Amino acid sequence: MYVWTVLWILLFASEGERSHSVIISSSIFTPFSCQTVCLLFLCAPAALQEHDYGDETYEDPRPLNCSTTESIKGGHVTYSQGGLEGSVLTYHCGVGRYPFPVSQRLCGADGDWSLVRFTDGRRVHRVTCKDVLCPAQLQLDHGDLFPRDQWSRVGATQSFSCQDGFTLHGSAQRNCTVSGEWTGSAPACVDHADDCSDPGIPPGALRSAGRFHAGEKVTYRCQAGLDLLGSAERVCLENREWSGSTPRCQGANSFDSPSVVAAALAGSLAGVMDVMSPDSKKKDVTGSFARTFRVAEGSRMNVYILLDTSGSIKKQDFELSRSATIALIRKLDSYEVQLKFHVLSFASETRDIVDIMEPESGNADHVVWSLEQFDHLSHGRKTGTNLHAALHRVAEVISFLKQNSAGNHFNETQNIIVIETDGNSNTGRKPQIALNQIRNLLGYSAASRYHTDETMLDVYVFGIGDQVNKAQLNSIASKKQGENHFFVVKDFQTLGVVFNKIISDHSVTMCGVAQEREDDMRTYTRPWHVTLERSSKAALCVGSIVSPNWVLTAAHCFNGLSAGDLQQLHVSHGDGEAVSQKVFIHPEYNVRALEHRNVSEFYDYDVALVQLDRSVPLSWRVRPICLPCTVPADRAMKRVNSTCQQHRKELLPREETAAFFIHKNDARQQTHVHTESQRPGCVEKARRTLREPTDVTLEEYIPDRFLCSGGSSGYQDAISCKGAHSVALHLFLCAQVGVLSWGTTNVCDSPGRRAHSSLRPPPDARDFHIDLFAVMPWLKQRLGGEVQFLPDVD
Repeated sequence: MYVWTVLWILLFASEGERSHSVIISSSIFTPFSCQTVCLLFLCAPAALQEHDYGDETYEDPRPLNCSTTESIKGGHVTYSQGGLEGSVLTYHCGVGRYPFPVSQRLCGADGDWSLVRFTDGRRVHRVTCKDVLCPAQLQLDHGDLFPRDQWSRVGATQSFSCQDGFTLHGSAQRNCTVSGEWTGSAPACVDHADDCSDPGIPPGALRSAGRFHAGEKVTYRCQAGLDLLGSAERVCLENREWSGSTPRCQGANSFDSPSVVAAALAGSLAGVMDVMSPDSKKKDVTGSFARTFRVAEGSRMNVYILLDTSGSIKKQDFELSRSATIALIRKLDSYEVQLKFHVLSFASETRDIVDIMEPESGNADHVVWSLEQFDHLSHGRKTGTNLHAALHRVAEVISFLKQNSAGNHFNETQNIIVIETDGNSNTGRKPQIALNQIRNLLGYSAASRYHTDETMLDVYVFGIGDQVNKAQLNSIASKKQGENHFFVVKDFQTLGVVFNKIISDHSVTMCGVAQEREDDMRTYTRPWHVTLERSSKAALCVGSIVSPNWVLTAAHCFNGLSAGDLQQLHVSHGDGEAVSQKVFIHPEYNVRALEHRNVSEFYDYDVALVQLDRSVPLSWRVRPICLPCTVPADRAMKRVNSTCQQHRKELLPREETAAFFIHKNDARQQTHVHTESQRPGCVEKARRTLREPTDVTLEEYIPDRFLCSGGSSGYQDAISCKGAHSVALHLFLCAQVGVLSWGTTNVCDSPGRRAHSSLRPPPDARDFHIDLFAVMPWLKQRLGGEVQFLPDVD
């Protein structure tokens, strides 16, 4: 047996689902005016013609008010201006119901409310309250679902099960909520037989048949009455991930909940902010004045905010939209990244509110002031909705910056486009044409339907209300793996709630995020990596930062050390050095526990925590790894209110999950972690390390608290050497699921094994890691005061 002075098995998980577009509710009304010239001729008798009218006075006709006696059965009606011209009538229904076919009407100059029409243009005389329905799960390959309905009422339950040989991923039971959404996550029956895992099928959708081999694609379609948001087609990639974003089917009167939108948007933005290079961060940030000059030297993130100010946007809506946008600007400005803003309003034409060419476009206070001074009526009679013109203006700005790229770091600048609109682009060319220009300027293919590789461009679309063209806006939003860029929210007030809920990473220290580097700047790819040394500078082990005051490592690192030694450990990290204050070894760890049964070394519970004498200043070079079953990991994985078991399924989704470790020569090598039915065969290779005679069983020797890696069929799995540490990577998110403890074979130093190496190990070589999920209660006991764990961790 070989014990590695090693640690970590880290897994990168792709988050399914962070879009990034949104929609808000309000009906679209087209105002009209009468310009007919009327001539009135009056022929009066002569006597009347001589009458003196000098003492008579005339008053202008009083304006016509719309009726304020409208009603809706099962609900009530409100009026924004008491029925005056321009007033908005809003229908309200009880919980679990919605007004149909419109939620609002506009008072016209003729004293009549705008007509009520179905989406196909047919007139209807009354608005009614209808029950909210959830689109039911229609398809579950290799499984069964009950009941088999197309729609479910609020409070209804749908249950799922899988055929023999298949495992259920997702929720076994889901409930229909008052928002028209289901609790839990979409079910899928998996057997890990294909290259990619089952991508799932959202409620209300059908998916094409086929296997999930590399290069194969699946297509989705929603049942009548639903819009498909996300990617309608996804391809199984060579890296065993799916292209595009997770699809969902949404009804005309269903909206994304603010908490879900905020979590997805925050996770996506935090990932964008966190992987930017260190020299693009703000420096000497003591106030807006200092920040302005620093940003003017060359911003590394340009944010384009496109505000719909067309005729359907009334004063109250615009004020709510402006407040929400200001909240977003403040949140973005709290990131430690150099920013510049370009804010424009669009109706039939566009108007710049803040020009990114201005020196103060990087000063958040100036941007907010400019927004507050803007008059949303400045477009006059040009009240159409021309989204092409807005995106074309962005393309003009990007084109100018590209032509003058020498001084503005064009090739290193992230571009974020945020669109807020309540309707349908009804004038001008197709918005997609201008968006294709933007992609071409940034060096991306305009023909691509998948945008994960567009690392310098993110397009977020927020649709507001029940009158938006979801198909059009969905086509504009970015389609990136594990993220959402398109959202539909109920109204502008809800949009403000969303932006205010975004949790900003003021210090840019979201766990598990690192910038991939191909050069020798190792601290950037492993900012959580530390080295533990004695006062004599003799290296003991490596560890990982899990919070500013704690380091996770293996308990065997401290075998034979005195209590004094444990308080004088030097901890070297990316930005300097700290000293240990105390070492906590798992109370069940006892390397001699089976010695009386002829097992000289036993490494169950081989895990320890090192408490530092002072907090490590978190920065680009030093940040924590994500611990599963914690709130920081939940957010980094773009999840909301997950359970510990859901984290495990996401981080270890397959019976052979790919992982990477850092070889002692600092090269990154690949292996696979074996779970479920694959685990017994992996563990069996440890039997030869048991010395006879002994009555210790293999189950006692390798309990369930060990993860096993190496020896995967079809792969050339590497085996770690003494002094290595394992890291698994995927999409820049790293979560630690185990501590590397020992291995069956030291392929690097064992005599007589020169034909083997870490990359070419013997077929029976295996590594064993303490499964952190199995020791989570102990981790919470020690770290719970500093790291927030999920509620279901006992």
